[in-house]
Amino acid sequence: MTTISPATVLAGSARRHADTVAVVDGRVRVTYAELWWEARCYGAGLRAAGVRAGDAVALLAPNVVDFPRVYYAALAAGAHAVPIGAPSSPQMVHLLRGARLLVCHTSQLAAGQWASARAGVPLVTVGPTRGPSGVPRLEDLSDPAPGCVATDPDIDGESAGRAATDPDDGEVVLSCLPLGGRFGQDVALTGTFAAGATLVLLGRFTGPAALDLMLREEVTVFHGTSAMYAALLDAARDRPALPRLRSCVSRTPLPPSLGERFTTLFATQVEVAEEKSRGGGGRRRHGWCRHRR
Repeated sequence: MTTISPATVLAGSARRHADTVAVVDGRVRVTYAELWWEARCYGAGLRAAGVRAGDAVALLAPNVVDFPRVYYAALAAGAHAVPIGAPSSPQMVHLLRGARLLVCHTSQLAAGQWASARAGVPLVTVGPTRGPSGVPRLEDLSDPAPGCVATDPDIDGESAGRAATDPDDGEVVLSCLPLGGRFGQDVALTGTFAAGATLVLLGRFTGPAALDLMLREEVTVFHGTSAMYAALLDAARDRPALPRLRSCVSRTPLPPSLGERFTTLFATQVEVAEEKSRGGGGRRRHGWCRHRR
């Protein structure tokens, strides 16, 4: 299989599914065309901050729409996106030292400032609120002028690298696992966007909140952990209506009793993540195997 830049996944879907909603984050709804345009504008902002092709851009952000904006902005600028999920970890600080800069969502600002100072890496903020004076804001660095927007990569045909069980066009996916993890990047982002499906984000998971969101957004695919599946079962008690889930994905196998109860109550199937190596550049890709009761 030919290895391609993940940026072409979003770029391709922006052409084929321009008006389809790519991300739902609370009241924010962003189409594929809008998301790719915003990512390219942010990519121009990263270049203005000194990022060059081949650099690493560290990203500290929760599951909000700014995560895919910055993630694909780094790729559009020719850089590598390096999400960090635990800035207080010595391993993460070591990883951060190889980055050109750290883009930190303002909701994580205290942790971002600590990590930036500890690693000696410049800090840039992103998000709905402003950080402290003197800290550049990615939105202010971005320039929407046509000549300043990051390059739109060449797309040849359909997006490569889709797995047979990725969601289909028209599916609505609720992924409650961190976008900064390998699962989140390969499945929630790449898998969903390659299909032209809609990714729904939930900032803080609880069973009742997830079920309410599934019903409101008519979610058809769910990604989560065993604990999340158990929480959904608990929250489903005495509910007059449940979401119609076509399929679900668990990061690890569910306990047999939990799997049986969940698949019976929700009339769906649960598949288990199974890492498979991908040819070409050695980038990992996830395949799936069905959960057997």
